[in-house]
Amino acid sequence: MKVVFLIILVFLLYGCSVHKANITKGTFDVDVPEPFWGTGVWVMPNTVYFRGNIAYTVGDKEIVPLDGLTNEGYRRPRGESLPDEDANIEYRLKDSPFSGSMDVFAKTWLFLGGGRIEMSPYPSATLFAGLNSLFGEFGLGARLGYSKDKATYSGKYLYVENGSLDDDVLFNTVVKGKFEETHSYSNANFGLYAYSSLFVTEHFSLNFSTGYYQPWLFRSSLQLDNIEVPGDYDITIDFPYFLSQYAGATISLFDHVLLSVGETYYYTRSPASANNIWQTHFSLSYMY
Repeated sequence: MKVVFLIILVFLLYGCSVHKANITKGTFDVDVPEPFWGTGVWVMPNTVYFRGNIAYTVGDKEIVPLDGLTNEGYRRPRGESLPDEDANIEYRLKDSPFSGSMDVFAKTWLFLGGGRIEMSPYPSATLFAGLNSLFGEFGLGARLGYSKDKATYSGKYLYVENGSLDDDVLFNTVVKGKFEETHSYSNANFGLYAYSSLFVTEHFSLNFSTGYYQPWLFRSSLQLDNIEVPGDYDITIDFPYFLSQYAGATISLFDHVLLSVGETYYYTRSPASANNIWQTHFSLSYMY
């Protein structure tokens, strides 16, 4: 019976492996999105509008340190393990000052809804809905985007073939070492917005927006190539998110032509530090 049990155990564990990595130092690119403040104008009921936008952004910071992040260690009952370890990580804000977008929105009575497709330089889509009156507007929006981001990182890894239940498991192979890698990743990013505007006159409005943005969505592993056993290795650090607050103004220059200028305050917090980032945004739009 014992022999049968061991045979069954071997078959269950065959092909099973553990890939774990501690990131002790790393720089990760992020694309910080343009703020979203709704339409910024009164929209006539029972109409559909299109709007093309060209935006330019000026920022004050490139490197954002993320102090206090920790790798959660991995321990085997007997044998090699990875300890709990500090992760010295930083974000590098990518220099993409120009962006273009196309909006479409429709209004029925006071209710307005629409969407935006943006290139900055990678694509993203935003859906929004709210109320639009003669005095102002407010609403909510959600954004989903794609980006190609570069990452440079180093640390320690642990590879265990056929599981890590016990050192007595047959065909158990353990490889442990250090790594230093540079890769480009296709990433999903996600944002949420709450926006409002006060229509001071027919041709001038004040615009506000609060946002949440997660730049490295669904990232729970990193590629390691320059090691004895290459592959995707699981990581345990959580990439911090951004919070943002935008305040600006929109003015109608001519028929169908709008100019928006505003300032965005971005805030990101890691366990041991808080970082403040300021960006100035200029947007020229044609609405029809």
